Amino acid sequence: MNRVDRLTAILLYLQGGKRTANEIAQRFEISRRTVLRDIQALSEMGIPIVADLGATGGYSLMPDYTLAPLALRLNEALLLRIALASLSQMDGTPFKQDRASLLAKVEALFPRRNSEELDSLVQVMSLELPERPYATPFLEQLLESAREERWLEVTYRSVRGVSQQTILPVQVSVSAGLWYCKAYSCERQELRHYRVDRFLEVRLAEVAPEVDREKLTRIYRDPSFPEVRIQLTSSGVLRLERNPYLSAQVQRLENGEGLLITRLNPKEYDWLIRVLLLLGTDAQVIEPDTLRQQVARAAEEIVRHHSQK
Repeated sequence: MNRVDRLTAILLYLQGGKRTANEIAQRFEISRRTVLRDIQALSEMGIPIVADLGATGGYSLMPDYTLAPLALRLNEALLLRIALASLSQMDGTPFKQDRASLLAKVEALFPRRNSEELDSLVQVMSLELPERPYATPFLEQLLESAREERWLEVTYRSVRGVSQQTILPVQVSVSAGLWYCKAYSCERQELRHYRVDRFLEVRLAEVAPEVDREKLTRIYRDPSFPEVRIQLTSSGVLRLERNPYLSAQVQRLENGEGLLITRLNPKEYDWLIRVLLLLGTDAQVIEPDTLRQQVARAAEEIVRHHSQK
């Protein structure tokens, strides 16, 4: 990023509120000295920047200052077009009407003389998402509940059957073309990931449960959970790269093989066993013993099932 682009980006960053020198430095990967020089340059350009000293100080813009819309550069417009097009591929993408208006704004901010060049780039670059024919009627409700921290009473269908739960949505995300909702379950007393298309009913909870706020931030790899160690062949490493929850915990070895090291709630072993069975002989559980034994029993059950006539 050249200096002109960085100064523009810093100005846009300050529009979001007061920022410290450290925050600006970390955001743009520059030194504090460079931050001071950039702030001085913006001030010399007539930008009304307010500098507050002290422990709670930082840089901000005058309250009445607004920045005129800036024309997008080619690569910026390309990124926005691709992002919007990728979202449009998904079933149940929220805010459908807003996507059309946003696309119109993107096109308005991009110089018309470069529109043909942008169209040619869009044709040769795309992000393809798997088609998932699953309805997600509660997606926007889950988003709003996560934003407003509202508890929900839900009916959810999983591989174990249908259950009634009281949940507090924390985050909605997408992986491999499927929408997921990370939420705290009052009944399970932990954070869990839910497939959005598996919600059968969602409604506001009449009474919000009283829960220790620390439990709401408890992660899957909680230090109190048993450590899981799994040996992977080089093929297993490559295949596990597609798993959004486990790929980051894989340690690659010099010979191309790998070691999966994580901490997992034993309640989630059923899910992990299904992953390991798909990997076949490309994965071998080192510990804990209970997980290794459960994988062996599951494999033996599959053999018996297919041995029956």
